[in-house]
Amino acid sequence: MKLSLDRMIEQESLYLGMLATTLKTERAWYLSAPGRPDWGDANRALRLRDTGHGPEATAHEVLDHLHRQGMRAVVDVDAIAEAQGIGRALRQIGMMPVIGRWLLMRYPHATPPEVSAQGITISPIANETGRGEAKAWIDVVLSDEDDAETLPMWQDVAEHEAAYPPCRLYLASLDGRPVGACSLFLAEGCGRIDSMVVRPEYRRRGVASALVARAVTDSLATGADLTYLYTEGGGAGAAVYAKLGFVVWEINLMRRHLFPTD
Repeated sequence: MKLSLDRMIEQESLYLGMLATTLKTERAWYLSAPGRPDWGDANRALRLRDTGHGPEATAHEVLDHLHRQGMRAVVDVDAIAEAQGIGRALRQIGMMPVIGRWLLMRYPHATPPEVSAQGITISPIANETGRGEAKAWIDVVLSDEDDAETLPMWQDVAEHEAAYPPCRLYLASLDGRPVGACSLFLAEGCGRIDSMVVRPEYRRRGVASALVARAVTDSLATGADLTYLYTEGGGAGAAVYAKLGFVVWEINLMRRHLFPTD
């Protein structure tokens, strides 16, 4: 399957629709979540394009827009924007790419992976409506957050995702205790697996594999022609996903740029 940048960027904006609004112009798309200004994923510019006025004009217009909106300058540069010279123009202004290696991985097979459950139960969880339906899911997703300063932001993100109808929620239980969680975002024939968390004391017991296998199964059952996820290159997650049959589709699909002081 050939990578379609526009399709993946559209999926990104739809997924972040759980918390952010999208403004589309000829030169850039802007995601904005004023209630959570510190979450760069939901407050940034992406899909930068030169409309014939030169890459420098695009770079300056994007930064001017972000500053007028009172937003931190977070800009993602994809392969088209880089080829058009917009990435170079941003770097000449002083923005620098974030160091990191993020993998876009897809599941290329027609049948889901087979895993040994080993006593693990995977249960679909109803979306949150304010009655506590997804409380256990949210608790697990937040179980590895140990920074008291950022915890409120991540709790807000988890609560929005739990209440977002396009996201299916999955909870893994072992010995009757919730030990893992993930989500499956379904839109426009695509399934995105995200929010994968396993409680530290239950890792390396097949919980993540069981969760991903269930999400892939349901994605394929909906007729999605693309099931994908993002993960950090070289991390434990990438190895797990590769064993399940995922393949690396793109590295740093959108390279984030920030000012060094940000």
